[in-house]
Parts: sequence; C-alpha cells; structure tokens
Amino acid sequence: MSHEEERTHPYWYARLIKIFHVNVEYCETPNSVRCRPKRFDVLFVRWFKRDTSPAGFAAKRLQRLEFFEDESPDAYGFLDPECVIRGVHIILGFAFGRPEGLLIPTIGRCEADPDWVLYYLNIFVDRDMFMRF
Repeated sequence: MSHEEERTHPYWYARLIKIFHVNVEYCETPNSVRCRPKRFDVLFVRWFKRDTSPAGFAAKRLQRLEFFEDESPDAYGFLDPECVIRGVHIILGFAFGRPEGLLIPTIGRCEADPDWVLYYLNIFVDRDMFMRF
C-alpha cells in the first residue's frame, strides 16, 4: 500500500530482483544472553514511480509507470514478502523507447531484460485485478 499522504493511488509497484533468506540472531529482549537464530525472508526490489499524466477510466488511458533514477535513494529497497498483495501485469511502453544514454548492467538492470522509458499497468489482466481499481 502507498504512503498515507499519497491518496491519489493506493498501491506501489516494484520489479522483483532477488529473494533473500536471512538467518539472524534474534534476541527477545535487549538484555538477553541467549539469542536464537531466526529466519527472515526479504525481497530486494527496484521501485517504479507513477507517471504524473492523467490516467484511469475518466482519462481513458492506462496508468503509466517508470523506474526511479538509479542515483535516487528510492530506486531500490528491501521488502517484507507479507507486504506484497499480488503480482501485476506490466506492459512495455514500446512507443516511448528506451532511456537515453548508455545504461550499465547492474543487479537491477541486465542486458537480457533492458529497461524502457515507460510501462503500462494492465488493470484488465483478470477480474481480481480489475476490481482493485
């Protein structure tokens, strides 16, 4: 779900990069002598931001998404899998092309799956998705 101050759209979107299973020593209290290992699952994601142009039923256009710039502190993050509501269908915005300049392959961007300037959020992929909007 999106931040409380952002009331225009209820969800955030991200591309899943990796799933991590982390074993940490978890102490019940700060003064515990014995800490027991506990497994935490986390998702490493690359966040999308929403395009600001009009979209939705009134505008007769699908919502558009784009990635944050790599230098942005909001570009990548870790997420608890329990916060994920469901997967969505993202359509490549072929008409907008690829980003300008040479993009270096990183863990969040690989040559086999190149970035595009904009993506469309397909809300008509199934009836459950359609009902969320």
